[in-house]
Amino acid sequence: MNYLVAVDYCFVDKPGGMGRVAWDVATAMRDRGHCVSMISARQNSGADLPPVSETDGIRILRYDRPQLLGWHPRRAQRAIDAAAEATRKWLGSETWDVVHIHTPFTGTGVLKALGDGPRYVYTVHSPLVLEQKINWATQGFGGRVKMAFGFGALKRIEGNLLKASHGIQTLSEFTRSQIEHYYGLAHRVTVIPHWRRQDLKRIHTKQEARQQLGWPQDEKMLFTVRRHGKRYGLDVAIQAIGPIAAEGRCLFVVGGDGPLRPTLEAMAREQGCGDRVRFTGRLSDKDLILAYQAADLFILPTVALECFGLITQEAFAFGCPVLSTDACAIPETMRPIMPQFIVPAGDASALRQKVEDYLAGKLKPPPPEALVDYLDQRFHESVVLPKMFELLER
Repeated sequence: MNYLVAVDYCFVDKPGGMGRVAWDVATAMRDRGHCVSMISARQNSGADLPPVSETDGIRILRYDRPQLLGWHPRRAQRAIDAAAEATRKWLGSETWDVVHIHTPFTGTGVLKALGDGPRYVYTVHSPLVLEQKINWATQGFGGRVKMAFGFGALKRIEGNLLKASHGIQTLSEFTRSQIEHYYGLAHRVTVIPHWRRQDLKRIHTKQEARQQLGWPQDEKMLFTVRRHGKRYGLDVAIQAIGPIAAEGRCLFVVGGDGPLRPTLEAMAREQGCGDRVRFTGRLSDKDLILAYQAADLFILPTVALECFGLITQEAFAFGCPVLSTDACAIPETMRPIMPQFIVPAGDASALRQKVEDYLAGKLKPPPPEALVDYLDQRFHESVVLPKMFELLER
C-alpha cells in the first residue's frame, strides 16, 4: 500500500526522539513491503537537497516553512498552509492508503490537501496544547499573552485533527490520559510504546568504552544527555549532584546542548565543581553509544513533559541503570524494574540523597543483564511491531 508519513522534521535531517520514532516506523513499513513516503519541513541540514529525494528506500518531500517570530498570530496557519501547498503540488496526484501523522501542523496541512480519501492515523507524541502550555509558562509576560490568544487556536487545530483520524496512538498511558483531559477521546486511543532497537547493545566493556572516550577508569561516572532547556531539569541535577562531585565522590558528564548551557556551566562553576561536572556539547552517535557503556548511572532529571521515555530504553539496552524523576510517563518504564530509583520531579534534595545512597552502596541497581531482559520482555520488536502493523494496516 501507499503509506505517507507527515512529520515536522525528518530524523535524517534533525535527530530527536519524535523524529526517531517516525523514522523507525517508516523503515519498518518499508521492510514490510509498502511504498513509503515522508513529508517534512526543510531543515538546514537538508538545504541543498531537491524538494523530493530518497534515503534508504524512503521518498522524502521537504517543504519550506515560513520563518515567522513566535508571537506572530498567523504562524501556525502559515505552517499548515505551506504543508498543504507542498502536498498538493508533489503528492496530490497519487492515491494514499494510509497517512501517518506525527505532528499537528504538517499533519493538518496534509489533511487539508488530501481530504477524506486516505485513512489517517495520528501518533500523539505529546499533546500540542500541553506542550505549549508548559513552554509558555517559562516565557514571562510574552508567554501569558501567547497563552491568552493562542491556546484556543491550538486546541482547535489539534482537536480537529484528532476527530478526523481513524486511529489514534500514544506511546504511554500518561499521554492517553492527557488526550482524555483536553479532548475526552481516550476511548479512541491505542497505547503502543516504541520498541527496543536491536542495534543498541553493549559491544565494549566499561573499561574499553572509557578508554575510547578518555574517561577516567577509577571514578564513579554519572552521565546524562538532554537538551539544555528548562523542562529537562539539568539545573536540578547540577544543584543535586554538583556538591557530591565537588567532594570527589563522582564525575558528572552532561551531554547535549541548548539555550541554557551558559547558565548551567555558570551554576557548576559557582558550586566549585566546574572541573567535576563536564559539559560535552552534542555527542555523535558513536560517542553517545560509548557513553552509555562507560557510565555507572544515567541521570534523567526531567521536570515536565516526558511522554514516553525513549532515553530510558536506550540506557537499559546497554545495561546502564537509570535514576529518574517521576515526571509524566517516565515511571511507566522505570517502575516495573527500578522503583527505588525514582524521585519527585524538581526535588534536588531527593535526587542528591538517592545519588549518595547509590554511591555508598545502599541503593543497588539490577544487574545489567536484568535490564536488557526486561526490555526484551516488554519492548522487543516481536512484541510491539504486530500491534503497530495492526493499527496501520487495519
